[in-house]
Amino acid sequence: MSRRKKPERYGRDAHVTLEDIGKKLGLSRATISLALRNHPRISTATKERISIAARQMGYQPDQVARALATGRSNLIGVVVPNTADHVYAEVFRGIEDAAQAAGYHVLLSNGSYDPDHTAARIREMMRLKLGGIMAAPPFQSESSPLPPLWREIKRSGFPLVLLNRELNPAVFDQVTIDNRGGIRLAMECLASLGHKRVAYITGSVDMIPIRQRYDAFREYSSKYGFEADAEMVEYCELSAKGGYESCAKLWSRLRKKPTAIMVFSDAPSLGVIRYLSEHKVRIPEEVSVIGFDGTDSSEFSQISLSTVATPMYEMGKQAFHMLEETMERRQSRPRSILLPVQLVRRESVARANGSRGARKS
Repeated sequence: MSRRKKPERYGRDAHVTLEDIGKKLGLSRATISLALRNHPRISTATKERISIAARQMGYQPDQVARALATGRSNLIGVVVPNTADHVYAEVFRGIEDAAQAAGYHVLLSNGSYDPDHTAARIREMMRLKLGGIMAAPPFQSESSPLPPLWREIKRSGFPLVLLNRELNPAVFDQVTIDNRGGIRLAMECLASLGHKRVAYITGSVDMIPIRQRYDAFREYSSKYGFEADAEMVEYCELSAKGGYESCAKLWSRLRKKPTAIMVFSDAPSLGVIRYLSEHKVRIPEEVSVIGFDGTDSSEFSQISLSTVATPMYEMGKQAFHMLEETMERRQSRPRSILLPVQLVRRESVARANGSRGARKS
């Protein structure tokens, strides 16, 4: 007498494997694995079949087993200079949305603009066997020798993508925005409106993106014939308070006032607008103000801020996709993506007072 085959039983206490799902559907373990990670090689119809079966069978991914088998997990790391910065918040949102769609989880850490602190966070993530890391390290130069940790990462082949950093030549995969192009757009706008005396408020030029913007300001000031005056450059912290304080120094120092102020980032731009408004300096009739970043707050400041809008959410998405390809060993040579920016003109910019067609006060 033949034995009756016991029916397959799946439930909360059963350990359902990829092989179980494959056996049920007549598919290989590799196909099941790729489908559950939303891999583009698997058709939408097959992904749906597998997803339904996995849900019905109560499949739960064994992350520990995956890490042991592959040497990495489906957890990826992100290290940014300041997790409270609205710009990097947008970058992270793009990363997380793309990562979740592909079945990855994201661990976020704060580098605090400090090389040692950033290196410590990176080492911790590597010890945790993360699948890969996206980071915005405090590199001071586009071409100088890398610090030891980064040379180690390069030699090891660990998957890493640079965020908002541009090394030349590229050492790692990197995604950044066109910082120089953004300043060019702003300066072209001011030149077309008759401005000749333009001040610049910058952050620490030790950071690559900030120095790129400052260098571009100097280059295009010369190109468009703006007045050369070192007294019209002021430094500030990356905050509205920093912008307020730097504008106070600039305004009190200059006997001949600028007709426009270019600010390296939106946050301090809001402080500049606050200072000028408090001191009865009319914006834009007496002085125009342009920021850089395109954060939501720029549109809703007391005088809406003209700014260079940057695609930070898209940067996050692109960075994740680059990392995913590197983790799957589909790319070997470092790649660079330079995302375009655009100038958004609002209330804070007008023709220079005294130039042809200037507004009457």
